[in-house]
Amino acid sequence: MLKLSSRTLITAAAALCCASLAIAPAHAAEATDSDPIIVTGQPVERLEQFVDRVSVASPMADQLPRWDTSICTSLAGLPRRQAEFVADRIARRAMAVGVQPGEPGCQANVSVIFTQNGDEVAQRMFEQDRQMFAYYQETNVSTLGQAAFNDTFLRSSAPVRWWHVSHTMTADGLSLAGDASQGGMSNAPVQRASGTRLRSETREDLRRAIIIVDARRVGGVQLAALADYISMVALAQVDPGANTSGFPSILNLFAQSGGEPLTEMTVWDLAYLDGLYHTTRNAANAQQQEREIARRMSGAETTP
Repeated sequence: MLKLSSRTLITAAAALCCASLAIAPAHAAEATDSDPIIVTGQPVERLEQFVDRVSVASPMADQLPRWDTSICTSLAGLPRRQAEFVADRIARRAMAVGVQPGEPGCQANVSVIFTQNGDEVAQRMFEQDRQMFAYYQETNVSTLGQAAFNDTFLRSSAPVRWWHVSHTMTADGLSLAGDASQGGMSNAPVQRASGTRLRSETREDLRRAIIIVDARRVGGVQLAALADYISMVALAQVDPGANTSGFPSILNLFAQSGGEPLTEMTVWDLAYLDGLYHTTRNAANAQQQEREIARRMSGAETTP
């Protein structure tokens, strides 16, 4: 599952990526995609609160993005054994929601960089290749915007920072840009439906996720827990500013204040990802998708 980093990532992190983490591998939790993962004993309203806090949609798209059929992960800055463990963990979590890991030699679209100086690596990567982050608005390309990039990625003080880039596709998965002979529709109009029961003519497909792990800020967490945290933000465009302290979630990994330490994704996290990857992809808006996710998490029937 391990893929070597791209030249850009190696150049950006060359002097800073050799992180020495005081964490040891642990066995990954089993996960399957055969049945919905249900959060029992919780009202839909509380699940909706969790989904609302975790989820964030681009202001350019108003839909929750997700990977289509496959991901390809590259890692830099860890010893090979630990890197393979993290890559395998991401692959297992992806397969549990129906996303297949890429074959050897695939082109990386999930880049995970471990470093002793996340601030400097983020700045170097940005200076070398702003297009990687879709910093300047492009047609049919969606991000959370320049302000969010500056605040939550470039100037972040978090142990783990991330950035997602998604492309707007037709509801059937055709590109809205490029040569029509290659399956794209150049300059095709993007029309969105309105109303909670209608569907849009488009959907948002993740195309790139960049994740930087700052070893100085990570602390003594278990590698399994950190790998699941990375998996969560790799598979979903999680709000970097989400306050999930009132909910059982791996996203609280770096905000724990006592009690048993988190060692893996919780049922809430697994149910959220399961719901995200079963929601209506071409929903009218993100709010419709969030309601569907919460209802699936609770085991209630949903009406697309």
